Amino acid sequence: MEKKIIIRSLLGIFILLASFAFWSMLSAALNDGPNWLTMSVWALLIFLILGVTICLLYLTENETIFLYGGALAIILPFLFFLKLDAGALFAFLALLFLMLSAWQVNFEKSLRLKFTPVVILRKGLAPAITGFAILSSLIFYGTPLAQTLGMSIIVPRSLFEAVAQPAINFALQINLPAGTNTKSLPPEFNRQKTEFLDKIYVSLNQQIEVAGKSFKKWIPLGAAVSLFFTFKVVGTILSWLIMLFTWLIFKALLWIGAVKINKVAAEKEVIEI
Repeated sequence: MEKKIIIRSLLGIFILLASFAFWSMLSAALNDGPNWLTMSVWALLIFLILGVTICLLYLTENETIFLYGGALAIILPFLFFLKLDAGALFAFLALLFLMLSAWQVNFEKSLRLKFTPVVILRKGLAPAITGFAILSSLIFYGTPLAQTLGMSIIVPRSLFEAVAQPAINFALQINLPAGTNTKSLPPEFNRQKTEFLDKIYVSLNQQIEVAGKSFKKWIPLGAAVSLFFTFKVVGTILSWLIMLFTWLIFKALLWIGAVKINKVAAEKEVIEI
């Protein structure tokens, strides 16, 4: 009994600390700071470690209340990084998905006669990834970077040049006399062409700004939704790596005797005619 309490406490504390570290690194990465790439890599590594720890809790814990406690250990550190009052509803929705994950694990354990770690984890991780995706999108939506996305809608100059320059050169080449090309034109013509492109570029962005006033306020939300689906895809792919590492660690725990699988005989009611 004492060993079970120690393992339960260690897993709970580690999930709490890893969750805080993950949300901290992810928040720093999504704020688009100077070290966003480094923070993203660290967030990815901590997510793998956090996922493995959660899965070990799922496999070794039989008490439903402690399985739900794992969901709380994930969501509580997140609250330190929630900057939107309206986001509380979505945070609660994410908590429901995390609790659904714990319920799925408990249900699979009670349903199956043979303890199958991969199947149990696969059922449990699916809603957990959805919960993480919701929380990650909330963090991004609350960042200054996301909120500035809809302030100004412009076409980048480099993109405009890449499209407009070849089109104008092609049109000029068609209308030039035979035997001449755009390179043989006087410098004055190139200056006029540059001024013409500048006027088109300014006019184009003005038209886009006017047309985009009705929908630009939805751009941050659209970016957050895109991040949600991105995290779902990435998280689903990483879940297989998490299950592999968890299975290896669980096998090691079985080998050293830290945990064991017992066969329990149970009575089953049947209907006879």
